[in-house]
Amino acid sequence: MSGGPSKETKIGSAISDTSHLLAESWVEIIRNFLIVSLIGSMVWFFCSVLRFTIEHSTDFLFEQFHHHAHHIWSTGSLILIAALIVSGVVRGWMLKYDYWQDAAGDGAATSIEYFHKTYTGHHDDSIVDVRYKQSTVGAAVRRVIITFLTVGFGGSGGIEGPVIPIGEHIGAGWSKLFRVKNRHDLRVFQMAGIAAAISTLLNAPFAAALFAGEVVFAERLVYRTLLYSMIAAICAYTLNNHLLHFQPLFSIAAHAHVYAPREYLEVSLVAILCSAPAALGINSVLMLLRKFMTLFNVTIRALIGAFFIGAIAFIMWFGLHIAPEHILGVSEGTLQTLINGSNQALFNIWWILFLLAFAKLLTMGFTYAAGGSVGLLIPAMYIGGVIGAAIYHVMPLLHIPVFSMNPSLFIIAGIASALVAVIEIPLATIAFVMEVFGAKFAAPAIVSVVICHLLAKRFKLYVAPPRQRR
Repeated sequence: MSGGPSKETKIGSAISDTSHLLAESWVEIIRNFLIVSLIGSMVWFFCSVLRFTIEHSTDFLFEQFHHHAHHIWSTGSLILIAALIVSGVVRGWMLKYDYWQDAAGDGAATSIEYFHKTYTGHHDDSIVDVRYKQSTVGAAVRRVIITFLTVGFGGSGGIEGPVIPIGEHIGAGWSKLFRVKNRHDLRVFQMAGIAAAISTLLNAPFAAALFAGEVVFAERLVYRTLLYSMIAAICAYTLNNHLLHFQPLFSIAAHAHVYAPREYLEVSLVAILCSAPAALGINSVLMLLRKFMTLFNVTIRALIGAFFIGAIAFIMWFGLHIAPEHILGVSEGTLQTLINGSNQALFNIWWILFLLAFAKLLTMGFTYAAGGSVGLLIPAMYIGGVIGAAIYHVMPLLHIPVFSMNPSLFIIAGIASALVAVIEIPLATIAFVMEVFGAKFAAPAIVSVVICHLLAKRFKLYVAPPRQRR
């Protein structure tokens, strides 16, 4: 994740954590179980509202391009232009006020800082009260509004980054409401909120709990907070499936349990070729675009970003007939299209796929650098998966035989590689692949994760860019 505490700080907090020495009474266990369940349910509600409003808004925006001609004055083009302008003007006006400043960017770094500040000082009451003086549920509401205005109106990026602060704010809010004074318990509720938020979006509770543990503690895990986080993640997962009949994030044809040696080599190749472009590409683009945006006043950055986002989308639309939905919004559907084996001839051309990944990187970068509330997880998955598909299609041109009958294995390897290289969540990545794509894809996921994690550590592929100042 961008910004936030250093890896050394995260590991140091995990090492100094003494929650394993706590002897909880039955009353305390029941109380914490109740609070964690309430947190999981409330986070699920907030994140579900955000997810569905964005889905319906972007579906309306992008559906127009399926029915209208390829010219700038078509209904679809005009609606998208209007949406980007409105989003830029409104967000620019909002962000000039301090009240809305905490809703800019993905917010994950600040939320993780809140968590690690509980490890400083010597008195529980004073440290806990410092967090309670900051905004909690109100900040979560502001984050929902800004994220909807960003992604729902045509911006590009994931919403998993913004839901991290939503979950942490709500977790701290419930802790404050119950007047919890123990810093160990406050951490439980903060991390439980993060896990519930990710579980709501991915519908993968174990991966969500591991994700929360890894983004908070880096290469260490603290079991007490992790186990309570699993409860919150299960609450969100249960509500997803029983009340919303949540559909899987991706669907894929089953693979044989046994993989041929050649397939492991293919997965290894994808891991090596996807990790560096995804990590270095995202890092470099964010650094350059953030520096570029500092040339403009904070009130017009969102409008400048909207201009470049729209320009890139229309170049792809009028130049290559690639609809804006493939580079704007969340773009999860593009990965599903590639997994299924696209009927669109363009998506079977290797250089088109590389161009698609680059266009997504630019639109996400402009959205993020302009103060939009978006995250990097889904864009990292997108870029890795699309590059994986491009590698599948370029290999025959180089007279390299491909064992796999379709690009799905390459795409999954690319997704896993990018997640590790960009966000450094190896265990959560393996759990995600198993929960979303099926346990039979565990072996290639492990190969991708191990290779990418070793490469990322050896060559320091991703260095978090500094946070943007006003």
